[in-house]
Amino acid sequence: MPQFVLIAAAVATFGPTRGAAYSWVGTMVSALIGFGLGRAWGARLLKRLSGETVTRILDTIARNGFIASLAIRLAPFAPFVVVNMAAGVSAVRVADFTAGTAIGILPKILLTAFAGSSIVAALGGRGLIPILLLVVAAAIWIGSGFLAGRWLKR
Repeated sequence: MPQFVLIAAAVATFGPTRGAAYSWVGTMVSALIGFGLGRAWGARLLKRLSGETVTRILDTIARNGFIASLAIRLAPFAPFVVVNMAAGVSAVRVADFTAGTAIGILPKILLTAFAGSSIVAALGGRGLIPILLLVVAAAIWIGSGFLAGRWLKR
């Protein structure tokens, strides 16, 4: 199930604030489980099957653990579970992965959680300020995702 759908379901069920909080906790638990599975079982298999390119990528992730974890969340290019397991396979420190993920998942969760309420507020006659704030937040997220994507490609 796409992460966006799960976040939206939590928001619809619990409201924007609690739904966002529950989504963040659930996303973190899921990320750490995937990381742990990758760390426990994936490293030997990947080392046996991979070539020099994969080894270089894993080394880069390990050296830049926090930034790599943050950037990959802002500019997602692979399924969430795959990213988590790949990070576990690399030598990235758990603390770096956790911190980068914790911060990197916030924009998507917050935008999803508060997008609906902003639109409802604007349509309910509370002016365009909620929509403008949503547009600014989305622009910041897209811009940071673009910069993160450039860093990852480099």
